[in-house]
Amino acid sequence: MQIYFLGEDKFEGVENLILNEFKFFHFDINFNDFDALIISSKNALRALEFNQIKPDFNKPLFAVGEKSAKKAIKMGFKKVKFPKLAYGKNLVNEFKNELKNKHCLYLRAKQIASNLDFLLINEGVKLSQIIAYENIYKHSNLKLIRPCVFIFSSPLQVSNFLKTYKLEKDDKCVVIGQSTKKALKDFENIFLSKNTNLNSCVKLAKKLANFNK
Repeated sequence: MQIYFLGEDKFEGVENLILNEFKFFHFDINFNDFDALIISSKNALRALEFNQIKPDFNKPLFAVGEKSAKKAIKMGFKKVKFPKLAYGKNLVNEFKNELKNKHCLYLRAKQIASNLDFLLINEGVKLSQIIAYENIYKHSNLKLIRPCVFIFSSPLQVSNFLKTYKLEKDDKCVVIGQSTKKALKDFENIFLSKNTNLNSCVKLAKKLANFNK
């Protein structure tokens, strides 16, 4: 069975099905105004690059996921932390004592699936937010080889997919987390990745694809 990933990351044996593009907004930051930076996507860091903003690499940076954290480290950030599981609620639970009463800047998308901002505020974080980018739907004319295995890593990927295609009963969907699973609603063949990372999703997808050869 063919495997499709609804994202830009490349994996051997997996075809990319791109149904979105990113629009970055113009903004500026005075890092002296904040105690820490919070991000939930690599695109927040790309937005800094888009605006040619030179960050204060000594400021603590808290990332929801490991891949975002790794990009931050690659950029030069020296104090980067991320939770064991890539969920906003886990970031808050693990680091709430460090973040409480701190003035933090959350670089975010225009539309967000999680309630990370409310969770942070409820834990006493003095939160400022900048809408740094927007995830925009883009149509695709790719003809899919069915049945197949799809990998979804966000609810928005599900939404974009359903604007162009329909799931067929013999298709299988691998999802990275519970919020993405909920976005698929009543579809039966949903498989939740053991770990909240793409490598785990791909491993599961390949297992499902090989099983159905």
